Amino acid sequence: MDNSTSVAPAENKQDRAEISDYYNDTVVDYDAWSREGYLHFGYWRPWMNPFARRPMLEEMNRLIFRHLRLDELESGSVADLGCGVGAVSRFGSQEFPKLAFQAMTISPGQVAEAKQRHADQNVHYYCGDYHSIPLPDASVDGVFYLESLCHSTSPDVALAEAARILKPGGRIVLTDGFLTRPLDRTSRLFRHVVCGVAHNWAVPMFHEIELGRGWTGQGRLKLVEEFECGWRLGPSALHAAHLSLIHFFKLVWQRKVTPWQWKHLTASAYTIVLGLYRKYFRYHLLAFERLPD
Repeated sequence: MDNSTSVAPAENKQDRAEISDYYNDTVVDYDAWSREGYLHFGYWRPWMNPFARRPMLEEMNRLIFRHLRLDELESGSVADLGCGVGAVSRFGSQEFPKLAFQAMTISPGQVAEAKQRHADQNVHYYCGDYHSIPLPDASVDGVFYLESLCHSTSPDVALAEAARILKPGGRIVLTDGFLTRPLDRTSRLFRHVVCGVAHNWAVPMFHEIELGRGWTGQGRLKLVEEFECGWRLGPSALHAAHLSLIHFFKLVWQRKVTPWQWKHLTASAYTIVLGLYRKYFRYHLLAFERLPD
């Protein structure tokens, strides 16, 4: 396969290793949030039961797929960059059986878990850094990052690499939490909270939304859709507190707690507080379209 791609800057190699270690160590924690292997926030709609987590998680999957316009494709391929244990791609392969999903994660542990969980799905797994994707130019019809681009310190480089493998006219959709202003223009208490989440989730720092709106994938992309949907995540976020507490006691009882698991639980405890800081932090969906060559 063609590997002539842009790569992450050398100074980020330590950060990338840290992200891999984080996900390797916390792969066993996925079931605490979702038996299906999801580890993202759910999208609530007015007719949904806020106490039922799985429907909200899968509604977030559908939101991504709608904005990728996958229902318009008769065949093709979709790249899931930062795929975790492959639950979203597995769901997509069931919703769109004519499409192949190319799922990539930096964590060898996640790849092994994904293959064990979803061996019978039309999903192909890759272990590596999404700044250098082992797929040919113009080989996929859609790309998505579900709460994963926040791990990049060079998001426009990452998007340029995603644009390389995307066919002209195809879409890249990403969802994530964003700062509404530079970090040094926020309050001291907010900085404490957001760092408590970001650093304990192996996120260097969440990106600023104004910078996100200006990403072009080094001139290959244009922003076609953008909206804030933080309130829709609230019902699923409220599940984090008691689930984190239950999982904490379970890990203590088993005496198998790694340092990254402690950090993961700490960050999860902070998320509800972070979501209330809407002056400084909001959750957005951004959709980009690949420009013609």
